[in-house]
Order: sequence, then C-alpha cells, then structure tokens
Amino acid sequence: MTVLTVSVDDGLAAKVQEEAQRHAMPLDEYVAAVLRASQAPGGGNREELALEVARGSFQRWDEAGRPEDGAMSMAEVFRR
Repeated sequence: MTVLTVSVDDGLAAKVQEEAQRHAMPLDEYVAAVLRASQAPGGGNREELALEVARGSFQRWDEAGRPEDGAMSMAEVFRR
C-alpha cells in the first residue's frame, strides 16, 4: 500500500471530512473510495462513487460479524 500526502484548500478538506462522516467511513477509506470511483471506466460519476462507498460499508459490516444492533424488521420497514 502507498501512502499519499496532499495539500488541499481548507474548505475542500472540511467538505471531504463531512462526507466521510456522513457515510460513517474513516477519512482515508472515503478518499480511497472516491479515487477508485474516479478511475473506473466512465469514472467520477455518482453511481460509481455510491458503489464504492457501499462496498466499503458492507465490508466493514461483514468484518464486524454482520451485527444487527439497531436494525429494523421487515414489518417495521414496510409498516404503513
């Protein structure tokens, strides 16, 4: 693995940190997901980014033993 060090505008850094927090991802994992999405064919679009973020979230959930704390039942999801 290679460690990259970059300097960015404070405003951009704050926005990236907010997005990482919004997706409940560590900052380095979020930035890596954004970079992977940008390198995909036709990369840089929201769909590729969403897939990368979801992939990382699933991997962390899977590695944590697939906890169901705070999960909703199907009845709760589809309650009308």
